[in-house]
Amino acid sequence: MILLAPVAACLCTLTALSAAQRIAVIGAGAAGASAAYYAQAELHARDLDPAEIHVFERSNRVGGRAHSGSVEYNNQTLHFEQGASMFIGKNQQLLDLAIKFDLSLCSHPCTFAHTNDVDMETNLASRLGAYGVWDPRENKWVVRMGSGPFLDAVRMLWRYRGTGDLSYVRRRTQAAVEEFMQSYDDFNNHTAGIFSTWDEYLEDKPLLRTSLYYRAAEFYLSPSESIRRRFLDEVVSLATRVNYMQDVDRISALGAHISMAAESDTAYSVAGGNWQIFANMINSAPAHLHLNTTVREIQRSPAGSDRPYALTVVSNNGKEITEHFDLVIIAAPLPLAGIQVLDEQHAKLVAADYVHMYVTFAIGVIRDDLFPAGRDLPRLIVTPYHTTEPFNCLSILACLTQQDLQKCRDGPVLVKIFSHAPLDLSRVFSSVEWHHEQQWHSYPRLEPRNAGFASDNDESAAFHLGRKSPPPIVLDQVGPAAGVFYVNGMETLFSTMESQTVAARHVMRLALFGKGE
Repeated sequence: MILLAPVAACLCTLTALSAAQRIAVIGAGAAGASAAYYAQAELHARDLDPAEIHVFERSNRVGGRAHSGSVEYNNQTLHFEQGASMFIGKNQQLLDLAIKFDLSLCSHPCTFAHTNDVDMETNLASRLGAYGVWDPRENKWVVRMGSGPFLDAVRMLWRYRGTGDLSYVRRRTQAAVEEFMQSYDDFNNHTAGIFSTWDEYLEDKPLLRTSLYYRAAEFYLSPSESIRRRFLDEVVSLATRVNYMQDVDRISALGAHISMAAESDTAYSVAGGNWQIFANMINSAPAHLHLNTTVREIQRSPAGSDRPYALTVVSNNGKEITEHFDLVIIAAPLPLAGIQVLDEQHAKLVAADYVHMYVTFAIGVIRDDLFPAGRDLPRLIVTPYHTTEPFNCLSILACLTQQDLQKCRDGPVLVKIFSHAPLDLSRVFSSVEWHHEQQWHSYPRLEPRNAGFASDNDESAAFHLGRKSPPPIVLDQVGPAAGVFYVNGMETLFSTMESQTVAARHVMRLALFGKGE
């Protein structure tokens, strides 16, 4: 495994390399790490000198929403992802990077794997497979899978009148993924795929573009699609609630396509935490990393300055300095960042509503009366759409009964629970040995482009034609390779770790070389 070099934990005056282009990257998550890494890679591919890159991160760690944790239990270390949890086999950049950095991959959720010497048998025992949709109002399983391939196939045939709905949704999902994968071809051509708006990005991707204009329910229930409502509510809705905590009558059809991508692909995690990919990217770029450092303001530099943009940055000890850069790459969600950018002239254009969620991890014994009596529990339990109590979904990451890792009902388990409000542990557990709660503004509400959301008490489909386009990429530009660029606007289309790495690479190509290369 590649070891990380020491990083700057406090702010000091930055010494500029006289001839190098200076680039400031704000945010050390997937987008920020990728911006730094691919900036140097794209320059190297063209035999150009490397840039002097500084990555500013207001927290004390790298990874952004890729945030891992662990807990010791019975002399073993249990690992879990607090934020961005997994990526799929078709995510070429993340897979290639994990291999390059000699990081071990394991089947999600990777609870027991923590080194390159992965105990795959133990890890497979914790792999999420079986799932159930549980109605807490009637305490019954609406549907549950995981009895084995044959019985699950029979149940699917009976409940959904065949496999036509699943096959059709899979084809739509595959088509959406293939359109997204066009970016990988673009990156192999210096002049291909350089665009200045996200609408331009969508021009040669008809399914992605069309799917942004419909809610998932509207899209799949339309006469041209004809998916059964039961399948939509029980299968597609399960995926959108687990991935984005949004229901099929609210989320865009594109959000549903992306949510279903893992259904027919392998879901991976990095042993010991997905954040390691992004830490290695910053380290190997190379880039200078400044943790515990907040960017307060971005403005044009005064006349006569050597570099066009001035950043006011503050360390956690309150020290404030101003540094000057040629390029500024904002790779953090501006609505949440608290940065004054160019006198706030773009504030309305970058606005986005983020889902506020609670993620609770706990080790305990699940109440006997919580779920219907009978067989062992599914590893993934999701409540029906429009249900928020007691949770949106519960994932059993590991069964900790030493005699039998497969038995989850009677012994202690490690669980991960998504909810819109703080979890009442007593509603779920008869006893709790340990718990940890994490709050996130996790991802934007993936609303359709031509539809505004109704209130929670209003189920009408209120359309507002001509809704704003995605946030701009170019916030300011004063010349070639000199400007302020925003990566995270792509999150309003869909949000994954891989899409953030792809967005950052596209934006860096535009920022460094422009559209007319």
